[in-house]
Amino acid sequence: MEDELSNYLSSLDRDSCYRVDTVLKQGRLETTERVFFVGENGSELGPFVRKRLSAGLGSAFETVYAAQRNGVRLPHLPRIVECRRQGDELVVVMEHVAGETLADAVSRAKDATDRLGLVRRVFPDLCDAVSELHELFDPPVIHRDLKPGNVMVSPGGVTLIDLGIARAYREGAEQDTTHFGTRAYAPPEQFGFGQTDVTSDVYALGMLLFFCLVGRDPTPGDREGGFVASGVPEGLRGVVRCATELDPARRFASVRSFKRALLDVLGGLGEGVGEKGPTGEKNVDLAAAPATEPPATEPPTFAPPRTGRSRVSTLLASVPPLLGLVWDAVLLALCALCVAGCVMAVADPTPENAQRPLWYLVVSYFVFLAPAFVIVCYLLLDRRPLRREVPALARLTVRQETRVGLLVILGLFALWAVASVIAEA
Repeated sequence: MEDELSNYLSSLDRDSCYRVDTVLKQGRLETTERVFFVGENGSELGPFVRKRLSAGLGSAFETVYAAQRNGVRLPHLPRIVECRRQGDELVVVMEHVAGETLADAVSRAKDATDRLGLVRRVFPDLCDAVSELHELFDPPVIHRDLKPGNVMVSPGGVTLIDLGIARAYREGAEQDTTHFGTRAYAPPEQFGFGQTDVTSDVYALGMLLFFCLVGRDPTPGDREGGFVASGVPEGLRGVVRCATELDPARRFASVRSFKRALLDVLGGLGEGVGEKGPTGEKNVDLAAAPATEPPATEPPTFAPPRTGRSRVSTLLASVPPLLGLVWDAVLLALCALCVAGCVMAVADPTPENAQRPLWYLVVSYFVFLAPAFVIVCYLLLDRRPLRREVPALARLTVRQETRVGLLVILGLFALWAVASVIAEA
């Protein structure tokens, strides 16, 4: 009894060290405040965010707090500085995350092209943020409230906030004991139709992707129409449909697989107006394009995403990954052989080359031929594995890469031609 009273008085003393700057959110089950820590000399540190959660909420904060104290690096979550039980409440004090919400970032976008650019910049990092909760905790922590207002966007990347209703996955449980979440983004199992798991957050990410592309919350009518809307390219529509299947078993099995599909599609989309669409026709301004209804004979089937833009792209995308890896291995071996030949041509030149200046051989083989071989090899590679591992490459189209590669080769050829003229003079 004395220990309980001592802990209670201690918590009250800690509360008095914080000055409440403003109340950010107040409800029946949760109060969120922006606070400053006030030292004995009157100096202040902060701001911080303090949450007071009713019993039964916020267990994920305790899980994250314990992990952070044990040295687990969680770059996409706020740093928790204090987490304690105070009577029937859980009190959590954490760093104040600078930046703007995803909702604000989308509202600032001028048109569909801007929103697509935002998806390219933000969504890979957002997928990594959710994957931290799923992969760095055992059992996985399910956020359960992924929505535009709970994603902070800053120059440093994406930060997930508000783990108030997040929970750990429980093996064997038939459904969640509490049913919370934002209706537009929460899957059906979150409202009493089963237990939430990692695919529940996949569902929310699919709805968030639709929100970012269209600039508004998804509605039941969007689902019934197969998510056909102005600003949603065909390939990304397929990703949304697969991620938001009503049956969790038919969604992407993990956020990682969702991210791979997303990057594959983004890699095949143009950067703006004038790029070719899935049928090979020129795209118009996505913001001005009217929404088209799906054919009457085609029900909204939620099929897996289609990632191609043209017949050639579709054919290449259908190449089995193993065959693509074999092709890459053969190309890399040929490239290595060509580069080795360039080295030997300079190190052990033929009698004809021996009569030329050494600098000319270096320019011919090391500045022109070897880089040209490497560039051609890269352009011929099956780059799907690279695009999955390097998000920057996923933001480039094949046409852009080919154009840049050919321009570099042309520039190197011009340099070699000038060197040849000087060597012959």
